[in-house]
Amino acid sequence: MPRCWLFLSDPESYHYDALFQKKREVWDGVFGALAQKYIAEIKRGDRILGYHTAPEKSVYCELRAASGAYQNPELKEKNLVLEVAPGRKLKRPVPLAELKANPKLEGMKLFRFFRPIAVSPLTAAEYKEILRLASR
Repeated sequence: MPRCWLFLSDPESYHYDALFQKKREVWDGVFGALAQKYIAEIKRGDRILGYHTAPEKSVYCELRAASGAYQNPELKEKNLVLEVAPGRKLKRPVPLAELKANPKLEGMKLFRFFRPIAVSPLTAAEYKEILRLASR
C-alpha cells in the first residue's frame, strides 16, 4: 500500500508548476538528517502532497514518487534523492492556518518540530482530510 508524504518547497526557488511542465523531476537539495531518513523510506508510487512555504504557506498539489530513493550521483557524501511526477493541482490551495485549525490534522509531523522539515510522513487519514479541505 502506498504511503503518504508532505514535501515542502520554497515557491520562489522551486514552484511546483515547474514540475507540471517537466512531467518528472529529481527531488534533491534535501540535506537534513530526519528528512533524509524519510526519503529513504519512500517507495515508487507513494502519494505526496506538495506544500509551498512562504509567502504562500499552503498545500498546493498532489504528486507521486516516480522512483524510490537512491544516492545522488552528483555528490560524494551520502545524500538521497528520488524522482517525482505531478499528479494534479488542488482545486483550492489549503493554507497553513487552516491546517493548524483542523483538529483532524493536529498530529501532523509538520507541527511537531520547531523548524519544519522538507519531507515528512502523513497518515492516510491526514492525506484524505487535506484533500477534503482542498475540494471545498
